[in-house]
Amino acid sequence: MMGSKTKLTCLPAPLLWLQAMAMLVIAGAAEAATIRAYVQPEKVRPNQVVSYVITVQDGSVERMSELRLPLQLIQNTAVSTSQQFSITNGRQTSSVRLTWGISASEPGDFVIPAQSLKVNGQMMTTNEVKLTVAQGGGDEAVAAADDANKPILQLELGKTEIYQGEVMPLNCTLYIPRQTPLRRIGLVDIEKSDFAIARFPQQNDQTTTTIDGVGYVVLTFRSTLSSLRTGELKVGPASMELLVEVPVEDSPRQNMFPPNFPPGFFPQMTEPRKVVVQSQPVTLRVLPMPAEGKPANFSGAVGDFILSASASPTELTVGDPVAVELMVEGTGNFDALNAPALTEESGWKSYPAKRYNIEGQLDQNQVPTLDRKVGYSQVFIPEAVHKELPPFEINFFSPTKKQYVTLKTEAIPLNMKPAPVTAASESAAGAAGEAVPLPPLLVPDPQPDITDILINPPATSRWLVPTGNLLLRSPTFWTVQAVPVGLLFLASFLAMARRRREALMAGRAGQLRAAWAGLDQGSVADGEFLRRAAQFIHTAKAGEPVQEPELKTILDRYEGSNFAAVASAPVTPEERRQITQTLSGLFNKALSKVTALVMLGLLCCGTLGAQEAKPEVATADAVYQEALEEMTKGNYARAQYLAESLTKKKPPQLSSEVFQLIGHARYRQEDPGRAVLWYQRAQLFDPRAPELRQNLRHLYEKLRFVSYPFESPLSQWSLWLTPNEWLILASAGFWLVLLSAAWRILVGRKGLPWAVAMSLIGIFIAVPATAFASIRPLGAERVRDISIVTMPEARAYTGATVTSGTVMDLPAGSQVRILEKRGAWNYVEIPNRPENLRGWVEGAAITPLWIWDEKMVP
Repeated sequence: MMGSKTKLTCLPAPLLWLQAMAMLVIAGAAEAATIRAYVQPEKVRPNQVVSYVITVQDGSVERMSELRLPLQLIQNTAVSTSQQFSITNGRQTSSVRLTWGISASEPGDFVIPAQSLKVNGQMMTTNEVKLTVAQGGGDEAVAAADDANKPILQLELGKTEIYQGEVMPLNCTLYIPRQTPLRRIGLVDIEKSDFAIARFPQQNDQTTTTIDGVGYVVLTFRSTLSSLRTGELKVGPASMELLVEVPVEDSPRQNMFPPNFPPGFFPQMTEPRKVVVQSQPVTLRVLPMPAEGKPANFSGAVGDFILSASASPTELTVGDPVAVELMVEGTGNFDALNAPALTEESGWKSYPAKRYNIEGQLDQNQVPTLDRKVGYSQVFIPEAVHKELPPFEINFFSPTKKQYVTLKTEAIPLNMKPAPVTAASESAAGAAGEAVPLPPLLVPDPQPDITDILINPPATSRWLVPTGNLLLRSPTFWTVQAVPVGLLFLASFLAMARRRREALMAGRAGQLRAAWAGLDQGSVADGEFLRRAAQFIHTAKAGEPVQEPELKTILDRYEGSNFAAVASAPVTPEERRQITQTLSGLFNKALSKVTALVMLGLLCCGTLGAQEAKPEVATADAVYQEALEEMTKGNYARAQYLAESLTKKKPPQLSSEVFQLIGHARYRQEDPGRAVLWYQRAQLFDPRAPELRQNLRHLYEKLRFVSYPFESPLSQWSLWLTPNEWLILASAGFWLVLLSAAWRILVGRKGLPWAVAMSLIGIFIAVPATAFASIRPLGAERVRDISIVTMPEARAYTGATVTSGTVMDLPAGSQVRILEKRGAWNYVEIPNRPENLRGWVEGAAITPLWIWDEKMVP
């Protein structure tokens, strides 16, 4: 080829350009389009946004279906498109790049399914992509920022040696470098297999200190600890999850400046990152309690206590109840204390003691304390005369004295009289001197103590239709309502026609009309026709002699055909027509015939309507049944996944039963905030469900979340039925009133009692139903802008930063109304009495109450 020669022909410039473009198009069309999907990077941390990319080589994307992701992956950004063209060796290639930002909410290995695209008029699918999400936080996450910025967690014990069952202080101290921006603090987590440890509250004591020239903010979290066994035990390590701001590596702003550019001139870009800090374990020696001097009724209480007692009344009669108040105060294991007992119980009838906290109640939202006061309320009835109430006693082991202690109260003097003896009691007692029975003591009714949710899911699910129609906007509904109105007008018309007919048939004129009606009944025999014609003439003349020749001719014809010995000639059609025409001047009949076709047509209109398209529920029912089975087996995560997959279908398969099932699974996985969220979603459709109301009551008593109250009891009652159900009731009452009025018009005075009774019933139904339908809030208004706090330990701030002042703590399950969104923060309204509050809440801490079509909410 080195020696070959090529002859070039020069063409005009426009022709050369056209020839080159044609060659490029032909070369590009010869190559088939290819697509490929990938993630960048392939290994990430939780909540880190990565790029999911689909590249299309040598093809044009005409349509892209909605991005399909696993439940644990979230689409953070919309699709961005870029296109590149290149010419290699005379061949043009094009590449289209589609990019989405996605993130994972939890660690694990996830497979992004194949996506469908329409390229060059053909449907094509991408390859599956694997995304690995490593556990966030830990030393690697901190090292990525800087070791100098690493928070420190320390575990501190009140003692290094305790007795089994003894309660001592346990502190967990977090040291945060001042230069480390902190966004959120999690709860202290510590191993509890060998210890009973009270929950660490989020409340803390804040101070500052300096260690090796580094300034720290010190947060101290306080709790209590008691050992469940003896020996050399390890307490901890304790761990805590933090959300800190770390510098973004290779950020665009960082690469904009030279290497020696001052770093503090512009703020450095940061990103939130989860960090898990861990404390050191601490050795604790737990001693067994000595066997020497151990009381026989020792309950296991360890501490130092003081016992006091009081009784009322002190002046009484045998059989009168005595209320005793006992108080135990001090430090120690109050949970192991038994109620103080009488040292001498003979002659006294006792009822169970009721325990209550006076001071130092262990609230999960408050710092636990060792100093407490516990009260016991108990009722005794004397069965004989006593001069005093015997002492009460408790026993415990004192770690300070290292011995068992028995405390006794002083005896309480009583002024008691014997019970009066009646004649009835004497006869009942008899000579044997039997004891007189005492009247029963009124014991208060037991109070509910709900400690868990109630799970009783139905076997089938009542699926919601994709769209909801309000009857007020339905032409079919108003067409049906026209039926009783039409019946009322029809009854009025018939009554008027009947009265007019009665008026026409009254008197002599009525006799004439009746006679003419008998004459005008169609073809009859000749003799019968002549007889009716003669009868009509006599009725019209009313006994007067007939002078008219044509009338005499008709009478003669009648007499000749009926009374002559010889049969007369038959009446010809022409003769019959002349007779009818002669008599038509005496009477002109007017009859209005009303058919039932109108009523039949209205009723048919009432039965016709647009049929709602029902979703395909065969597959949804199967998934629901599988979720029920997993729930029964205790596979709560699997049950939650199956139930939530129904809510993500297109269209979503929603029902109150599915929402409650997800709420059960969330609660069992110790996620009470989202349990409240799904229960409240279920309550939108089934507010009368007793199990649902009980579970929400239990969660409220456990979390004490805040929610928007009803404007009035009537507004709350109006939610017991849907707007369409209230409208149907109002329509039924409306029908009763109008139909009873129509019946009264048709029947007359005979139907007056029934008509009045049915009208009153209709009014009593229609008026309240109409009122409730009018004041009932619409579904869209009930869920619009309402969000539920799903993150534990959330808080409202006065500014869009955690360093701002606080407004109030928001327990999980609380309702807020979003007023404004600004980045990662939301400006919200918080229900409160006497006036609602406002503040800033992190967007990650709340979830919208309703994320589907608002028209589905009744």
